Amino acid sequence: MKFLTLLAVMCWCFLCGQAMHLMRPRPKPLDSPVTWNNLYVMTEHAQKEDKDHETRLLPVFSEVMLKEEGTCCINTMILDYYLKHILHADDHIDKYPQMRFVRSDLHRVAQVLKPHCSNSAEHAQVKKYKDRYSAFERKSLTLDARNKAIGETIILFHYLFESCSARM
Repeated sequence: MKFLTLLAVMCWCFLCGQAMHLMRPRPKPLDSPVTWNNLYVMTEHAQKEDKDHETRLLPVFSEVMLKEEGTCCINTMILDYYLKHILHADDHIDKYPQMRFVRSDLHRVAQVLKPHCSNSAEHAQVKKYKDRYSAFERKSLTLDARNKAIGETIILFHYLFESCSARM
């Protein structure tokens, strides 16, 4: 009887180990009031300087879409683009003092989520975001495009908060 119990426990552990790649933890910064506050201060400042209120760079996700399986990965890939192309430089630290803290927290979110999203980098929504950002950058000054994207960071973070719940 002890042998069967031991065998059952070992099989269960093996199956859990095989399914480990299906598990997605929830990154701690998503639930941190400090992160939310830093994001709010940074994005509010950027939004005040934004002169083009008609253009939106981020796609619009309905509440239903945010609960769909692949939405977390789409937002994670957009976050990866943000970290590489928008929030990467220290050029704006004087203008946005919270950027270092926000960038650090967003890196932590990306580090937790990216391994679970390997095939989403070329999703249509991710491509559409990159195209919108590039087009806006060409239409206006690069600084205006970056400022608009910084102002929308809190929307992206909200999308991540809503769509990236822990998954077993």
